[in-house]
Amino acid sequence: MKEKAKTNKLQNNMNWKDIKGLIREELNEETNVTADNTTFIMRTGVNKNPTKLGLKIQFTPKEGALDRDTKARLAQILQSKLNESLRQFNLQASIDTDVPNPEVVGFMIPLMQVKNMIVKAIGGSEQAPEPEIGDEF
Repeated sequence: MKEKAKTNKLQNNMNWKDIKGLIREELNEETNVTADNTTFIMRTGVNKNPTKLGLKIQFTPKEGALDRDTKARLAQILQSKLNESLRQFNLQASIDTDVPNPEVVGFMIPLMQVKNMIVKAIGGSEQAPEPEIGDEF
């Protein structure tokens, strides 16, 4: 039902505000993922910090807080799996050390990498110019 509503909205001449709303809605949906027998709630979003513009990916353990060693080991496993899949798009996730909740394992994909992937996909030069601070579509 939700997908049909999105499709109908797309067919009715959407404006940028509608498109941005759909992107935010999709990014805010939670997904369960498992790594090394630990289930996480995965959330995605956009990091608006001007010095760290990018896509953020956060994993919250469903079973509660993890001890420091287990969290570090699982962060390595998650990062390896992410980067293995992202490699085909010339994207790389790095650990986000600024997650507000200490039990969350966070990653960030710089917006510049995403922009370069899109530019390359449409046949432009591989290195897109840096965005101006405050640029938003």
